[in-house]
Amino acid sequence: MLFDFNVQTTIDKNYDVCIVGTGPAGITLARKLSKSGKKVVLLEAGGLNYSEESQDFYECESIGHEAWPKFTRLRYFGGTSNHWSGRCRPFDSSDFNARKINGLPGWPIRYSAVQPYLEEAMEILDLDTEQGFKPINKNLLKDHFSPDAFSKSPPTRFKGKYLSEIEATKNIDCFYNATATDLTLDASHRTVTHVEISNYKNYKTNISAHKFILCLGGIETPRFMLNCNNQIKAGIGNSNDMVGRCFMEHLNVRMGSFLYRDSETVSGMQFYGDNEFVERNNIGKSNITLGIVKKVKSYGRTKAIKTFFKNLACQMEIEDKVQFISDFKCPGMGNIGTLIEQSPNLDSRITLSHETDDLGLNKTKFEWKISDFDRKTIRKTGLAMAKEFANSGLGNIRLSDFILDENLEIKFGHHAHHMGTTRMSENPKYGVVDKNSKVHELDNLYIAGSSVFSTGGACNPTMPIIQLCLRLANHLKG
Repeated sequence: MLFDFNVQTTIDKNYDVCIVGTGPAGITLARKLSKSGKKVVLLEAGGLNYSEESQDFYECESIGHEAWPKFTRLRYFGGTSNHWSGRCRPFDSSDFNARKINGLPGWPIRYSAVQPYLEEAMEILDLDTEQGFKPINKNLLKDHFSPDAFSKSPPTRFKGKYLSEIEATKNIDCFYNATATDLTLDASHRTVTHVEISNYKNYKTNISAHKFILCLGGIETPRFMLNCNNQIKAGIGNSNDMVGRCFMEHLNVRMGSFLYRDSETVSGMQFYGDNEFVERNNIGKSNITLGIVKKVKSYGRTKAIKTFFKNLACQMEIEDKVQFISDFKCPGMGNIGTLIEQSPNLDSRITLSHETDDLGLNKTKFEWKISDFDRKTIRKTGLAMAKEFANSGLGNIRLSDFILDENLEIKFGHHAHHMGTTRMSENPKYGVVDKNSKVHELDNLYIAGSSVFSTGGACNPTMPIIQLCLRLANHLKG
């Protein structure tokens, strides 16, 4: 059932499970747990539709590389599924191989822990279970890279697909316009007794449950936990100072451009760094897309002027002379897109700003950094791709200067995949949750979503998120 907490403020039930967040993780868990007979309360901080009032809560202080969370996340029912692109690929078994990166261990679980949930996750995301994940192009490279294999969701919008089901399900109470503002622990500080929620009128109340699951995403989950500091100064679950650390993204690196022999053969090809190449060089994984620019694109209020300027530079063949003003590629040029795995890094982190939002919670201080391990991954991958592209007779790649010169700063952007900030680990020293997604130092608080990723791989996170949520629901249903 659905309730607007701006209107319906009386909550007198005691629930089996309280789930905070209605993105793919929260909705998947609510549906599965309710079907196993659990009484579930599902909390959404935003409304049923987009609003600037809600979205403004994502504003943050950035002291590292800018990731623009206000423009990459969505704070209303269905979460960021309301604008995701639909690309799906599960983790490989090699993603769960035991190896340390930057002194941090990888996953405490193996591939066999998530593999049984793949088919159901595909059905949730409206993927063809019979077709599966097949290579999208032939393997024309001789070494180091394999054709990428992924599947495309329509994409599934969780609001459109599941809102009416949530509304009709008797043992799910979903409150929207209900921001979680605090967690209260018992005297032993081992058990969460209730969550405090607030509406936009600053009316607050408490909700009790036996178990609590945070599904707020890779930025808002640690922010919320750090703000829960009335009983424990460092924040809930943060006795080892790991909440908010190891923020990871998928790196979109400006590798360069390419000249091709056959446009029809090359355009749209996508490759994945193979395991032998990754392990031999001790680097992260990579996903590389080759495309040919069809027309100049510009964005923003001055896009008409920018487009005119770029087209003129292309016609005069002086684009390489004016890249310092605006980085762009001309029609016909080969464009290289990347989705490169970032390593877990203690110094890439989320803490709290001194600024507060309208509900009195400290805003996020965001410090996104890459490590020397990431720099090695980027440069090794770029050089290997350039060599393989030429050796395979496809053409030649003109690499960006920073790939060849280690003294230059690497230019990279984001994919809006926020991971790792409450990472899964066997030892509490290296993470926030255990192998069952339970916060190490608490008996009944769990976390779901990509914030628990120990490593991020080089695939979009939605498919592994759903698999891990189905696994968590199976663990909690007893």
